[in-house]
Amino acid sequence: MYTNEGVGARRAVSPLLDWCRANDAECLAVQLPGRGARLREDLLGSAAEAAAALLPIVASKLADVPYIVIGHSVGTWCGYEFLQLARKEGLPMPTKVFWSNFPSPNIPLSDRPWKPNRELSEEAFKTESREWDVNEIVFTQLWGTYHRIMRADFELFDQYTFAHARVNAAGAETGTEEHADNDSKKLLGGGFDFPLTTFFGTRDRKISRDMVLGWQEFTSGKFEIVEVEGNHLFPLDKEPKTLWLQHIADRLP
Repeated sequence: MYTNEGVGARRAVSPLLDWCRANDAECLAVQLPGRGARLREDLLGSAAEAAAALLPIVASKLADVPYIVIGHSVGTWCGYEFLQLARKEGLPMPTKVFWSNFPSPNIPLSDRPWKPNRELSEEAFKTESREWDVNEIVFTQLWGTYHRIMRADFELFDQYTFAHARVNAAGAETGTEEHADNDSKKLLGGGFDFPLTTFFGTRDRKISRDMVLGWQEFTSGKFEIVEVEGNHLFPLDKEPKTLWLQHIADRLP
């Protein structure tokens, strides 16, 4: 999604990759185990596991150069966990962060706009997946491949527990939260101060603008929310993807 521009009639210019080429920057696209070229590897069970697996791979690259982080859908929670771990390990924080189409990680369980996949039959799970705008072809010829991957993806946000220290105005930790509740409204930036741009799809049937707006509690830096004409999976559609990546490129120095 981040590094493949396609070929022939399917080719779509990537403003992000164009920016990288013009500025001598690398685009490090994360591929989780069990997907793509890593199809034979065991799938991970949590966003925290994904962060822990990624950090030693990229830590040396991020130690002394400016970097940004981009995350879409549940990738935002994986990215958030990565930044929490990176900070704990003493790495510098990114100069900018871009999250799209997912609620802030402290969203209460009762407000999560999905049904836990463990409770769903095969047909009910397909129905739930369709509401996330998954292409219909996945449920026919490709179901044998995608079924286990999608179940695992659901686990990443079904089983996610927000459990990070709250930070007061003086920068001191004021305790941890084992689950999201109204007390999480007291978060002051989560200790982060990078500029944060968020995106929401205008035709997303699951994630609303207000859910995405919850991310403003997670940085004391500049925050903005931008709409993109598209559904939950707009990065898989040529025109919305180009617009989304252009928004990101326009915000890079």
